[in-house]
Amino acid sequence: MRAFLQRLPAFASVQDRLSPSKLVATYVASLMVFAVALAIRAWFDSVLPAGFPFLTFFPAVIICGFVFGLRQGILVAALSGLSAWYFFISPGRFDFSIGTLLAMSLYLFVVTTALGLTYLLTSAYRHEITAREEIQRLAEQQEVMAQELDHRLKNIFATINAIISLSLKNASSADELAARLRDRLTALGRSNLLLRGLRQGEDASLQAVIDQALEPFAIVGTSRFSSSGPRVPIGGQTVVVLSLILHELGTNAAKYGALSVSHGQVSLDWHIDTDTSAHQNLVLRWRETGGPPPLAPPPGSGGFGSTLMKRVIAGVRGQTEITYPASGAEVTLTLPVDMLNPMVKQV
Repeated sequence: MRAFLQRLPAFASVQDRLSPSKLVATYVASLMVFAVALAIRAWFDSVLPAGFPFLTFFPAVIICGFVFGLRQGILVAALSGLSAWYFFISPGRFDFSIGTLLAMSLYLFVVTTALGLTYLLTSAYRHEITAREEIQRLAEQQEVMAQELDHRLKNIFATINAIISLSLKNASSADELAARLRDRLTALGRSNLLLRGLRQGEDASLQAVIDQALEPFAIVGTSRFSSSGPRVPIGGQTVVVLSLILHELGTNAAKYGALSVSHGQVSLDWHIDTDTSAHQNLVLRWRETGGPPPLAPPPGSGGFGSTLMKRVIAGVRGQTEITYPASGAEVTLTLPVDMLNPMVKQV
């Protein structure tokens, strides 16, 4: 039944507007239906008893309204009513007697009812199509969300596994291991809470990720920390990765660097850079000043923070550069801009 209705211009126009040529064709066809109804009514006029002036016009109105559309039905109804009035009720003139006006009122009532039912039918068809499209959209959205959830859970478990492995490697006691795991998993949880607060299609800004990652160190909004750079939207696993890296940089600064003394400062700036291959990269620089002179780790060794940064950033085609000038540790992260897109799978 639905396939049949879709082939009728009156119902096809509910989904897609008819082209001008098809629209003209519906009016031409409606006029032809009216002409046929008028010819048949005139042909049988001599054999029909009095009181049937609208006999062939009612079907014409219903057919045109149902097949071609409400406007076409109204056109045929008007032409049919005038023709019946002029040719068959009072031939050769428009009679305004009470009987004629009652007959025309009855005709008007019948065709209005018929066209009204046709309008209700097409409206129900329109609502049914809208409901089907909405159900389809919700089903597709649910599928996308399920895939995103599955992908995000895999990334979270992979990140937790890396945290545990690296923490075991660098911890000297069970208490130290527990403390490190607690802090790092808390940072992981905060980054996921930030993601959960985003509406569908939204991205977190880099500034928001920085603020939530460094919030435990009580430096955001103080003179000890400054940040600057354009608004950069990020999403998905990139939020988790950057949150962990920034949390680890803050932890190292609080233990050994600029945040371990009262007058130390940290600055963080970023910009978008275009390389020689016309690829855009996010360049993020962390600088510490005013703290104890940093000690570079022996070659081949590295703590959790440096290992995490090198592994994860390399996994998204990025680069990590860590230097230890006398003024304080400096870390430069370079990430391809296209890997910040939440729709792109992160490693």
